[in-house]
Amino acid sequence: MASRLVERLDAAIAAAEDPLLRECLKAERAGALARHGMLDDARFALAGLRSQAQRRRSPRLAAWVSLVDGQIDHFVSITPKAMDKFRQAHDLACEAGDGDLQALTLAWMATLNFNASRLPAMAAQLREALQLATSQNHAAKARLGLVLADAHRFAGDDSRSQLWYQFAREHAIAEGDTSMMSALLHNISAMRAGRIGLDDCFDRGDMEAAHRALLEAESTANYDWGAGASALKTMVPLQARAQLLVVLGRWDEAVALFDSHLARAKTEGLAHREARFVAERAWCHLRRDRPREALKDAKQAAKCIDAQFDPDDCAATHARLARVWRELSREDEALQHQALADQALAAYRAEQQRWREALAQALEGLG
Repeated sequence: MASRLVERLDAAIAAAEDPLLRECLKAERAGALARHGMLDDARFALAGLRSQAQRRRSPRLAAWVSLVDGQIDHFVSITPKAMDKFRQAHDLACEAGDGDLQALTLAWMATLNFNASRLPAMAAQLREALQLATSQNHAAKARLGLVLADAHRFAGDDSRSQLWYQFAREHAIAEGDTSMMSALLHNISAMRAGRIGLDDCFDRGDMEAAHRALLEAESTANYDWGAGASALKTMVPLQARAQLLVVLGRWDEAVALFDSHLARAKTEGLAHREARFVAERAWCHLRRDRPREALKDAKQAAKCIDAQFDPDDCAATHARLARVWRELSREDEALQHQALADQALAAYRAEQQRWREALAQALEGLG
C-alpha cells in the first residue's frame, strides 16, 4: 500500500524515543490500515496494542485502541455498532487531556450520526470538534470537512458543500491520507448518483448529468484500485453505478450489479436501502419485458420499505414502485405508492431546510 501517511508514521515510529508515543503512533498506523480496508492487518496490530494499553494504563493509548477498534468495526459494516467504541475513545481522550484526539473521536462520532440522520448530536459534535482541533490536526479536520460537505449536500446547499469538500481535500493531502481521498470521491459520487436517481424516479431524469456522474463513478473505482483501497466495496457499484445505469436505460448491466452486490451490501450496513435497490431492479426487469421478475422484486421492495429512514430513499422507492405497478396495470397500488412518494418528497424538502438551519447554527461564529 503506497501511502504517504503510513510511510510518515513508519518513520515517526522508528524515531520515537518515548515508548508511549511509539505505541500511540503504532495505533494511528493501525487505523490507517483499517481505513484502507486492510482489516486483518489492522486487527493483528490492534491485538498487540491492546496488551500494551493494559500494561501501561495510559488513557491516551487506551483512547487510540478504542478509536481504532471502532474504525475496524465501521469499515466492516457502516452500522452504528462502532459508536460505543468511539464514545469510549472520546471519554479516554478527555481523561488524557488530549484536545486533538478528542476532536478526532468527535469527528468519527459525527460520521456515524450523519449516517443515521441524527442531526442534533452530529451538529453538536461538529461544532465542538472544530473548536478543539488545532491547525495541524489534519486527520480530524479532513474527516470533519467530509461530514460537513456531505451534510450540506444532503441539505441541498451545493455551494457550501463544495467548500467543505475542498477543505477536507486540502487536509487529506496535508496528511498524506489516500483513504480519505477515496472516501471523498466515494461520497461525492454516491450522493450525486442518489440525487440523479431520485429525479429519474419522478420521471425527471437528466441523461447528460447521469453520463457525467457515471464517468466520475468509474474514476472513483480506478482511484481505489491505484491507491489500494478496498474498504466497503459495494459503495460505488450499488450507490453510484447501478443507479446511474438505471437512469441511462442500461437495464441488464444494472441488474447484473444489483445481483452481484446486493447481498454483500446488506452486510456492509446498507440493509436499510435494500428497498430502493430492489425497486430499481424491478423497474429494470420491467423495461426488459420480464414482468414475473418485476412483480417479485416489487413485492420484496414493498415488504422492506419500512426499514428506510432517509426521506429521499423513501420518496425514490415509492415513486419507482408507483411506475412499476402502473406498468403492470395495477392502478390501485400505483396510486397508493405515488401518494406516499409525494408525501416523502415533501418531507425530504422540509428535512433539507431543517438541516440547513442546524448546520448554520452549528457553524455560527466559528469563522
